[in-house]
Amino acid sequence: MIEHWSYSNARFMKTKKSVFLLILVLLAAIFFSRFQIDRKTVIIILNEDENKKTVIPVISGKFTITFIHSIEKTPVYELYEISADNKITLNEVRFYSQGTGLPFSTGGIFKNENGQFVIREKRTFSRLSLRVSPLPGHSITVDGKRLDFLDIARSEDLITIYTENRWALRKKSKEKGV
Repeated sequence: MIEHWSYSNARFMKTKKSVFLLILVLLAAIFFSRFQIDRKTVIIILNEDENKKTVIPVISGKFTITFIHSIEKTPVYELYEISADNKITLNEVRFYSQGTGLPFSTGGIFKNENGQFVIREKRTFSRLSLRVSPLPGHSITVDGKRLDFLDIARSEDLITIYTENRWALRKKSKEKGV
């Protein structure tokens, strides 16, 4: 038997679509009452030689690269800040001894603060490319957590550091009533 399309079939299909949309809206409301989507800044360290990425979430918008100067054998701290458009700005460099390559710049402010030499000079980059030092201590510190580059790359590997924004889903915290 051939079924003919009728007004009642059309009304049923319209009702079916309405019920589906209502269920979809209710599920979305339940989902977004418990979860929220946040934009997070992350640092990406790309090991160019191995084509491997390490992703580090950043809360403070700041990080420090530390290395041991190859001749002076003293630590050098480079303090960076991440801008809203994911540019990386070197704000200051701290080190303990002057020698070959230290200080590296004549621009900016250069002073001695409590036994540390400090250069304050803003230099902005979209990416940082560097070779992993064979000397222990070559690392990045983000929000108080340190990652040694030798844990993610071999000595002399080329790594590129850049930042980007990622969307993350997180459960909403429950607010306690007073």
